[in-house]
Amino acid sequence: MRVLDIDMDYFVREMATFIPADCKERLSDDYNVWEKGDVINFIEQKLGLSKNKKTRGRIITNHHEALFFWREKIKTNELSTPFEVLHIDSHADLGLGCSSWIFIFEKLLGIKVEERQNIESYPEIFEEFKQPQIGDYLLFALAFRWISKLTYICNPNEPGNDYICYILKDCIEPNNKIQLPFNDKYPASDLNDSYKRKNYLKTAQLEPEVDFEIIRKIENVNYDGNFDFLTFCVSPNYTPKSADFIINIIKEYIVEE
Repeated sequence: MRVLDIDMDYFVREMATFIPADCKERLSDDYNVWEKGDVINFIEQKLGLSKNKKTRGRIITNHHEALFFWREKIKTNELSTPFEVLHIDSHADLGLGCSSWIFIFEKLLGIKVEERQNIESYPEIFEEFKQPQIGDYLLFALAFRWISKLTYICNPNEPGNDYICYILKDCIEPNNKIQLPFNDKYPASDLNDSYKRKNYLKTAQLEPEVDFEIIRKIENVNYDGNFDFLTFCVSPNYTPKSADFIINIIKEYIVEE
């Protein structure tokens, strides 16, 4: 199965960074937004979405809410795992700038796979823990073993390298595989040291490999609209109010659930 996961900030030409998650202010209208015709052309010609064959999904406010929507559909057997994710965003949302990767590598990957998605139970399981946030929810989805392939369509004006290299297979960059490690003998911070990293990886328990692709140019985006679900995130702290017209456009292509 395939999930289309769009953040509205993709359609903002300049990428905003490191805005606090609890920020209530919108971006300044000095941030330039795509023209309406360009947005529609991308949605229809590049993604293959159609008003006549709408995609089931949900419009969300903050991007980690996508994780809970997916879990909801998994529990009702409407979404089977692992599935492919097409992530269209100005940010990879794979944990850069967050400390959650340490919690995931040291703690979360050490429990049974079926228990990892029970986010509400973390306070009972762990003395210290992190919960999914807007900048790392995809890393949690990977830890849950929900994703078989992750395609990151990054802002065409940005390099698309905003992820932690330690999530890649053998911690080697560039790489077309993600493979998360778990090691209860060494702290995850050892991955910051090239010498200690070798010992860490040598004795680590490795998660299944996940295909990973980054698409940086719009001309290389070509899909046929064959998506099982669509999540569209407004990300109000990363988008100006002048972008809100895009929400109404998306509503024409989605059956909201």
